[in-house]
Amino acid sequence: MPEEVALFIDLENLRYGLLNNHGQEPDFAYLVEKAKRYGRPSMMRAYADFTEHPPQMNRQLQVVGIEAINVPVKRTTYSGITGSIERVKNAADMVLALDAITEALGVDLIDRVKSFLIVTGDRDYVKLVTLLRNRFGQRVIICGVPGCISSDLETAAGETDHIEVSPVEPTDPLQLRQALVAMVMRGPAPLTYWSVKIVDQWAQSPNQSIPGTAKERRDAIGQLLDEGVLVRRPRPDPKRGQVQEAVLDQDKAKTLGYIAYKEKTPRREGLGTEAKGNDHKTA
Repeated sequence: MPEEVALFIDLENLRYGLLNNHGQEPDFAYLVEKAKRYGRPSMMRAYADFTEHPPQMNRQLQVVGIEAINVPVKRTTYSGITGSIERVKNAADMVLALDAITEALGVDLIDRVKSFLIVTGDRDYVKLVTLLRNRFGQRVIICGVPGCISSDLETAAGETDHIEVSPVEPTDPLQLRQALVAMVMRGPAPLTYWSVKIVDQWAQSPNQSIPGTAKERRDAIGQLLDEGVLVRRPRPDPKRGQVQEAVLDQDKAKTLGYIAYKEKTPRREGLGTEAKGNDHKTA
């Protein structure tokens, strides 16, 4: 009987690792094919709060046979010195770990060895990996985004199978900064002011159509701050006390070429002030 493989996907770690570093969405069919290299898939699951991801992601998983395990995040709001603070707790990693241990217990009872292909790069999984290998004698392969895998996790697993990513053409830095400046100039409505955090959040939204990867956008915002195009200054806020507002220095942005003006359309011959002399009075 061919060896079996269990595929466990930490969707948030996978998706944001790809988006932030390579500007790409996950290819779930590719992950299924990668799992098949290690044996016959007996279990394939992806863990996340799916309300935090595009609606079509559930359908994409279903088409390739991966079960979507929805783990809602827990949000807690409490009052701090500067106002309300929201704390978000994600339990997807805990649910993934419990399912993996349950699966390992099952195969251990019948004295079998299974390959556990875990798609993540998070160091928090070190304990799970060492438990699967040392306590249950299972084979573990870590599959993650290049550059986003903890070295401790790779050492604990002993095997790493990187996700292949297509090379991404770097974005024109000038074009990127021009797009960010244009976004800030349009204003943060319905909000009343920009902060650096809000500029970053909006820049990452597909609705703003800012070019580049998330990392390139974040680096560009840092560059605008270093150049003094975006300036932090204190601002009183009735709900949060004093906050740090991000203000655009338009003069500096113009000097550096971040505000582009369209050339005026030249007047056509025979129109404008010269044309007035050619008017004829009518009786």
